[in-house]
Amino acid sequence: MNQGAGKGANVSGLPVSRRLQQKEAKRAALVDAALKVFSRVGFAAAKMDDVAEEAGVSKGTVYLYFDSKERLFEAMVRDKMAPALDEAVESFTVSDSSATERLRQHLRSLYARMLDGDRRQIMRLIMAEGPNFPHLAAFYHQRILSHGQGLIRSIISQGVASGEFRKMEGHGLARNIAAGAIVAAIWKLVFDHLQPIELDSYLETHVDLVLNGLRA
Repeated sequence: MNQGAGKGANVSGLPVSRRLQQKEAKRAALVDAALKVFSRVGFAAAKMDDVAEEAGVSKGTVYLYFDSKERLFEAMVRDKMAPALDEAVESFTVSDSSATERLRQHLRSLYARMLDGDRRQIMRLIMAEGPNFPHLAAFYHQRILSHGQGLIRSIISQGVASGEFRKMEGHGLARNIAAGAIVAAIWKLVFDHLQPIELDSYLETHVDLVLNGLRA
């Protein structure tokens, strides 16, 4: 009898949990390789062969995990951007802080998320190539932007109900609140070598403008 094929093992002799860990590690390495390739040559010009070469695997291995560049891009968004946003949404549901403090903390967290190297590169790809790949822009909007705006709207609603914020009618409030972080990310990518941003001061100015603009 094959002692390695007992309970909890597969045909390779490895425990199932170890095999799943190795598979997930390989998948994550492919996502990292795709991000490097897409950032270097752009999404449109990138090939699955390039991703395979960057990861040090065969092209067939890439296709075992992802059947197209589009699926690789979606995996990048889920792996690199969604967890931090999901954590922010979860923290909102359990926090007992005031709406003012929640919004202040959320903006600080938003800057940290958007100015992270990987996330900033993904946003750059969306801005540069989203018009030519509308399905990718739609995925990013559905998975990231809409959830982020929903969280801001929830905080604003709490502040209106508590009397901290004035009620502001019309469209675009959540997008306007997030806009400062988007501009900072774009600036860091394109213009920072010409006119560097001092991010701490920039962030505090943004927070001050938003909170004073909303104050009841």
